[in-house]
Amino acid sequence: MQLKHVSAKILDQLIQVSEQLQDQAFRQPLKVLSDNTIGKHIRHIIEFYDLMILGINSGEVNYDQRSHDRVIEENRLMAIEKMNSLKLEIEKIATDSSLKLKANYSLDKEDPIEIVTSYYRELQYNIEHAIHHMAIIKIAILSEFSNVNIPEGFGIAYSTIKYEKDKPCVQ
Repeated sequence: MQLKHVSAKILDQLIQVSEQLQDQAFRQPLKVLSDNTIGKHIRHIIEFYDLMILGINSGEVNYDQRSHDRVIEENRLMAIEKMNSLKLEIEKIATDSSLKLKANYSLDKEDPIEIVTSYYRELQYNIEHAIHHMAIIKIAILSEFSNVNIPEGFGIAYSTIKYEKDKPCVQ
């Protein structure tokens, strides 16, 4: 299935980049990231995928319940291990299923909304969400770590890649 394949490819690309970074580079606050780190962006992607998988078992997804796990954002090897684990978990899921998405957009009080969704829809959302953060990571790498080889298509939406591929050559 395309969604599982694309998710695995995205996680593989993040693993490739993480393997090339030094530990310090992974957790180094960068001006180009408003003093955030590459590790924080990768942790953020991991936690969204993780909450989606947990939601399959409970029937409910709430991305607001991220743990902001400092170990994953600071420990490159733990992040890589978690991404490999996520790939296996995503591959295990055989069918689509209904989910309830919960979110709270109120800053003053607990006022959650609930939206009917599905595993496939949330998997598609996680793909787009990851690509968005990968584009930010790519900016940081190009700015600060020129020795890191960025995989082809890293941080580029699949629709953009397809558009560029299908665009007629102008001579």
